Amino acid sequence: MYKKCIRSYFEIIGFLAIAFMVMSFAIPYSARMKIFYYMVCVITPNYFFEFFTFQLKLFSRRIWVRRAVVMAFFILVTPSITYLFGYLRLELHSLITYGITVLLAIGTMVFAYYVGDRIERQNLNLINRKLSEKK
Repeated sequence: MYKKCIRSYFEIIGFLAIAFMVMSFAIPYSARMKIFYYMVCVITPNYFFEFFTFQLKLFSRRIWVRRAVVMAFFILVTPSITYLFGYLRLELHSLITYGITVLLAIGTMVFAYYVGDRIERQNLNLINRKLSEKK
């Protein structure tokens, strides 16, 4: 389990590095190493919390409760790290923008979870159909 955790973490960091490299080619003046460090610092606690919450089935046996806990953790950790890096100002306009961004991120997460559930359900139905045909 731990090898899988570390391997997938480094896959995510590698994807992040590639995305950062593409961003540095597309918008060279905005690609600073501080932004890369920021992205790694946001992804790291969120990734490990999510991985262990789902692998060890922490907090609940129900998957949507675990998903809600992961989203709540995301809502708490991401603004904290953003503030520490100096990207979050405590002004009304910035907080409104950040709130909208968080809502969009949560909507994206819920949509991704829903799509993943649908794909998994279709795969299970296909497997069940093949197994029933063999009998």
